[in-house]
Formats: sequence, C-alpha cells, structure tokens
Amino acid sequence: MAARKAAVRKGGKRPAKGGKGKAKSGSSRGLAILVLFGVVFFAATALPLFLVTAGGLIPTIVALVVDRQRAKYLTRTVGAMNLAGLAPMVVRLWSNGDSLTAAIGILTRPMNWVVMYGAAGVGWCIFLAMPAVARVIVDLQAEQVQASLRERAERLVEEWGEEVKGRPDEEEPVPLPSAKNG
Repeated sequence: MAARKAAVRKGGKRPAKGGKGKAKSGSSRGLAILVLFGVVFFAATALPLFLVTAGGLIPTIVALVVDRQRAKYLTRTVGAMNLAGLAPMVVRLWSNGDSLTAAIGILTRPMNWVVMYGAAGVGWCIFLAMPAVARVIVDLQAEQVQASLRERAERLVEEWGEEVKGRPDEEEPVPLPSAKNG
C-alpha cells in the first residue's frame, strides 16, 4: 500500500492490481513496434504511395489521438471519410505510373488537399451531428408510440365503456397491499 501511494505521489500512475497492467503495456509496446515496422516496410517498398497516404491520412491520425471513447467512433467516422477522399489521389497516382514525380505532383496541388481533408472534415461533421439526429429520430418514434397508445385506449373505451379508463379523480385511491400488511 505504501509503495502504491509513493508511486502516485511521485507523479506516476497507480500500479495495476493483479499484474494486468504489465501485460497490457507489454502488448501495447509490441503493437507499437509492429506498427512501426509496418510503416518502415511500407515506406521502403512503396515510397510514392506512402507519401500520398501519410500526408492524406493526417486527419485520421489526429482523430485517433483526440478520440477518448473506447469504441473510437470519431476515428472510425473520420477515417472512413478520409479514406474516401484519399482514394481518388491513390488512383491518380497509380494511373500516372506510381512514381515519386507523380506523388509529388499530387501533393503539390492544393485542390487535392482540399478533397482529402475536406472529406475528413465531412467525417467530423457527421460525428458531431449524429447525436442530434439520433435524438430527433428517438423523439419521433416516441411520439408515434404515444399516438398509437392513445388511439388504442380510445378504441378500448369505445368497446368497453368509460369504466376501462380507471378510477374517477374524485374517489380516494385504493391502497395497494404491501408486503408489511399482507
């Protein structure tokens, strides 16, 4: 207990209970090394494609860093739209010979940046607008259910009479039996 408090006082994180923290940090280090190896391999084998994709996917990397949700909804949304904006540039690179000159030509055109980053911006807008859109949809569904229930209640009153509405307001409520009284 004293070692844990000392670690926290020194500005460090709390040590994990049961050793689970070490396994996670080790696996994240391994994942980071694997990703770094993949990036270096990608850059060495396909430099023109690497330059275009690395420059074009910066908004997705920023979204990954900023996104604090466990499911990474922001990263998914921005990443999908960013890839959609990047796809025409990759196709253009491949159609122009997949050379370093073609990649530099793509990266020096401002309109290409507008397309790549604009698509990522649309992803941000979708992410920010969806809670409001979902709220409107849920409210509309609730209104439909409420109207359906009112209509059903009216049909029951027509079929069975006013008695199915329940007790009149002027009567005293009947106490429900409780576990204490029963």
